[in-house]
Amino acid sequence: MRIDKYPINSVRLFLLIASMTIFVASSAAQATPQPQGGKVSVCKEIDDDWKCVGESATWPANQPFDVLFENPKPVGVEFIGIVFHKQGPDGKDVDFINEYEQQIGEANRKYATVGGNFRLPAGTYSIYVITWGKRETLVHNGNFKEYLAKTTLTVK
Repeated sequence: MRIDKYPINSVRLFLLIASMTIFVASSAAQATPQPQGGKVSVCKEIDDDWKCVGESATWPANQPFDVLFENPKPVGVEFIGIVFHKQGPDGKDVDFINEYEQQIGEANRKYATVGGNFRLPAGTYSIYVITWGKRETLVHNGNFKEYLAKTTLTVK
């Protein structure tokens, strides 16, 4: 077989390189999901219509609250995590507080806690909703780059 039978001209070379670039870029985008634009709210309670009652970004110390998570599209995972980290003065997570595994179901977009089981002492906190498989299992550094939703709560 002769090599020069199928010569690569500049147009073919350009198309080959462009195709490979698109393939690599789309593979990288799939491998590193970005935050989906969900919302996590701190509430006194959540009503039967998925409305956050008494929503606030500031909360009294050691007073019970619930968390409402709303996502614009189905989460695509069976389990989510609600993760609490205390923030330092610079706004970065410095102390792991706790994490809670919650079954949401792949096709669902909302999750709400009930019963006011969360309480925090005074401080500023990051509250993340993450896919449970992305949690930090051995070391809890916080400052997640990949999450479904995040909010900052100031507790006084």
